[in-house]
Amino acid sequence: MRLIEQPYITPPGYRDFPFAYVYDATSLTDGTTYMDIQIPTQGDSDFILRHIAGVSNCVDTFANGGRWNFKGHARQYAIGNQSTGIQSYKNWPVVPEKLFKYNESLWIDLYTVKRAVNACGGTPIPYSYIAFFGVKRFTDNQGYPTRATNYPYKEKLQRYEYTLTIDWAHFATGTTPAPPHTFVQVMDNFDFELLRMTVAQPGQTGTLTSQDFAMTLYDANNHQLSNNPIPQGYWNAGKPTPSTQPPYQGIMPVPSLVYPAGSSIRFDITSLLCSTSIPQTYNISFEGLWRLPC
Repeated sequence: MRLIEQPYITPPGYRDFPFAYVYDATSLTDGTTYMDIQIPTQGDSDFILRHIAGVSNCVDTFANGGRWNFKGHARQYAIGNQSTGIQSYKNWPVVPEKLFKYNESLWIDLYTVKRAVNACGGTPIPYSYIAFFGVKRFTDNQGYPTRATNYPYKEKLQRYEYTLTIDWAHFATGTTPAPPHTFVQVMDNFDFELLRMTVAQPGQTGTLTSQDFAMTLYDANNHQLSNNPIPQGYWNAGKPTPSTQPPYQGIMPVPSLVYPAGSSIRFDITSLLCSTSIPQTYNISFEGLWRLPC
């Protein structure tokens, strides 16, 4: 019997791959309004948009004129009014979901940009990114194998705890960002179905809420789950306190991914820390299900 009530179901003849298009707003100018920002898709599949996170890290407060808007596949406004935009939030569920066909782009407007930053003296580190979460939808003969296990199995809750130490600053020299560092968590026993991830620091009560780093996650076949690194808060599914929900309502990957026994969860980490803040240690929990042979 499955531990989750209803498995994710893709329409017959198709295969869904979890993916996020991440718009990098760090080079925008504060106080400026940008209309018709284009975020090209990668052109290898349709994309179904279901959740947007991080707009509030890219525009000013509503009282100061910070607003946004986004468009569907035909460049029609999905919500709000073109002339005024709408209030920004940490997360925005897209209901109903929006379909973007091969080679179609996502389009957004940002009113009165104000980039969120980690203060670092003279050179602050912006974490102004917008993540468009959803799925790439392939036909069965094109998509990546992501969920198959080639033996009968039963399920058991399992988590892999990874201790991550970030001992490098965001800027390598001057204003040149340091490259990401690659880490792996080995699947040592059975196939593992990854359902969500959480982040905390040793001794911390609740999950991490500051944007100390960004991650690029890979599937078992070394395909990236995003076009750019995603700030940790956008995918962190942990609660800051027992009574508080995750601020970005992040759950990744959806649908889940299977990492076969002997494979690894690869993830690249981009530091968003100042040189005066390192080193820092974090506990990343990869939570999901073992698929035990039966």
